This record gives sequence, structure tokens and C-alpha cells, in this order.
Amino acid sequence: MLEKVPFDFHYTYECLTDGETKSHTHKIVDWEASQLYRNVYRKHGPNGWEGPFRRKLETELPAKDLMLLMGTLHRFPGQWLIVSLIYPPKRQTEDAHQMRLL
Repeated sequence: MLEKVPFDFHYTYECLTDGETKSHTHKIVDWEASQLYRNVYRKHGPNGWEGPFRRKLETELPAKDLMLLMGTLHRFPGQWLIVSLIYPPKRQTEDAHQMRLL
């Protein structure tokens, strides 16, 4: 049985737009973030889940090449939500050279 998550999670980030830094906050509705909460809550309990949860969302994912897949709902077309967190490994810098094939 799927458990309702008792919290709303949000990402706040800044973008440089037309030379001006703007702050944005969007709600995360990604199923994977909800399941992360359930897993760390089960493992660490009501007083210990927040640290591992924050570490994953605030440290581990941004250290990768984090992208936010955004979307809206038909009833609220002006309210953008984070539908999915996509986090492939960071690309190698140009300084990293590929080994030669022999």
C-alpha cells in the first residue's frame, strides 16, 4: 500500500536571466523523491530521516549533472512543478583525455 508523504519538498535555485540573478522555488512531485523519504524514514525513524534525505537531495544530486524536468497541471497552468529529477554523472572536463586504442 502506498503511503502518503506528510511533507511537501521544494528546490530553491537561482538563474542568471538577462544579467540579473533570479531566485525560483518549485515543488518536487517526483515519485522517486517521495520513495526516498519513505526509505530513509523506515531506516532511520522519525528523528533521523531528515539528514540522509537532505544529504541526497542537497549534496549528492547537485554534485552530479542535476537537471529538473518541469511541468504544469491543466488546472494550474502557471504553476511549474519539478516532475522528475534527472542526474546523470557529470561530464568529464576537456582536460581529461581518452586513452589511445592499440
